[in-house]
Amino acid sequence: MSKRTRSGSEDIPSIVSELLREVPKQTQTILLVDDSYLKSTASQVEAETAFLDRGNSYKNLNNAKNCFDYAFLRKLLAKAPLDSLYINRKSSAVNYRPVVEAVNREYEEEFLREPKSNERACVKGKSCEGHCISTVEPGKGFTLREFLIPSQYKKFLETDTLPVNQQLCLMCRRAAVAKMYISFRSDAVNTNALISDYRNYAGVVGEYTLNQCLLPSSSSNVGLFDPVALHVRKWYNIERVGGIRYYRQTGYNYPDNSSVPFFQ
Repeated sequence: MSKRTRSGSEDIPSIVSELLREVPKQTQTILLVDDSYLKSTASQVEAETAFLDRGNSYKNLNNAKNCFDYAFLRKLLAKAPLDSLYINRKSSAVNYRPVVEAVNREYEEEFLREPKSNERACVKGKSCEGHCISTVEPGKGFTLREFLIPSQYKKFLETDTLPVNQQLCLMCRRAAVAKMYISFRSDAVNTNALISDYRNYAGVVGEYTLNQCLLPSSSSNVGLFDPVALHVRKWYNIERVGGIRYYRQTGYNYPDNSSVPFFQ
């Protein structure tokens, strides 16, 4: 009696055989790969190295030496994880969850002025948006005070302690949020990162109108879950109050009583 040669298919379980039948008979094959494909350019390597050397500390994008700095940070934001619910987490972990603090219009207007003796100026200095307002003559603008979210401002009032790193003013924050928001929306990119740690009230009497705010997108994740007032340089006017220069939000309309508040 002669031995029959055993085929390899007899060792494959039936469930796997069913899966293999779904594999297309014809598949695409890469015949050639360009040697330069996916290789980092010298500028990209320099940007990524410089970012890591800074220990991920805050640095103005305006100081970037090349276009890859902004693209690299944008890529990091698109990949940053965000667990907004924090279910079944320890209390110590929940304390460090991302928090978006609400600020009203009256609170923000106290930060649209130049700093006093015990306050710090915007980290951008002469490049602050306060020097770029189109309703003010060139050279007549000023650097605003740094913006503090309510929890930071409370700590400052109680202990006279400011954040370790000098921060952006309100205008520069609005401009930075708008830049990132428009970038994500225009490229149809989804991000799990938060691009703003504060929110505004929209459609509420005495606050901002919906059509003058950046709003969450229903079609993609753009880093916003709540409204943030849009920064437009022509919507501010300068004036002095008690010798201190202020910017007034003259171009930002007030919602009327018929307005529908934004709820998310």
